[in-house]
Amino acid sequence: MPVPASSPIQSKSVPRSFPPEESPYPTVMIDVTHRCNMTCANCYLPNRVIPDMDARWLSSIFARLPRGTFVRLTGGEATLRHDLCDIIRDARAHGHHPVLLTNGLKLADRAYVRALKDAGLQICYLSFSGGFDDDLYEAIDEMRCAERKRLAFENLRAEHVYTSIGVIVIRGVNEREVGNVWRAVREARNVREFHLRAVGAMGRYMETAPLTADEMFDVFCRGAAIDPSSIDRTDRSASADEFHIGRVHFQLTEWPDLGSSIRGRLTPEGLIAPFMEHVIANDGGY
Repeated sequence: MPVPASSPIQSKSVPRSFPPEESPYPTVMIDVTHRCNMTCANCYLPNRVIPDMDARWLSSIFARLPRGTFVRLTGGEATLRHDLCDIIRDARAHGHHPVLLTNGLKLADRAYVRALKDAGLQICYLSFSGGFDDDLYEAIDEMRCAERKRLAFENLRAEHVYTSIGVIVIRGVNEREVGNVWRAVREARNVREFHLRAVGAMGRYMETAPLTADEMFDVFCRGAAIDPSSIDRTDRSASADEFHIGRVHFQLTEWPDLGSSIRGRLTPEGLIAPFMEHVIANDGGY
């Protein structure tokens, strides 16, 4: 698996950043740690030596953000923070909505899921690119972890945690598993969002032609045995499709997704930058 040292897109400058109290974003991404317990083939931020964010400093940022921000706690793998429950509790105390982005390995422990929920976790975004297939996880993430992923999925359902399932769809690798994941999503009432994303040419990634939104839509419809004409795909942007099937909100995202109007990112300097532009510019040496 090649690991590009850099790419032309990483040299682009970042548009204006904001002090936290002036953040225009309803959602702010926060890399609480850069440590990880996986070595995924597709990783936007593969630098593992950047220090963890200080919890007291992070609390001061929470105090300055406009009330009601969705704070997406990510990394690295956010569950490697021993004080993650405290961070979630602190975000709630400041009136925000904590969202956990995770590979789910630690969520195989139901007691841990319960502790996160009791601390105030409102939404969990679970990475599920290999679905329920160990061979796919080995190919994509160099780890046979399907059982732990399944347990994470079931524990989130058992604890009634609002859940988003995310699948990076990789051409020639895991398209066939999308239908199996959809059937599980359809039966789990806590899963309210299903995100299919193309491989992004950033950080560490598999060198394969990324799927378009139309191709991901076709992959989904074939796997789910759904007539494409029965789905209204009228809510479209330059990089994403959004639609609903029953209670489930779908999002199909092409590369690159420059969702600057809705997602910011907390920088090491304490500013809120447009999310994807900041990552792509690689100002932090990720």
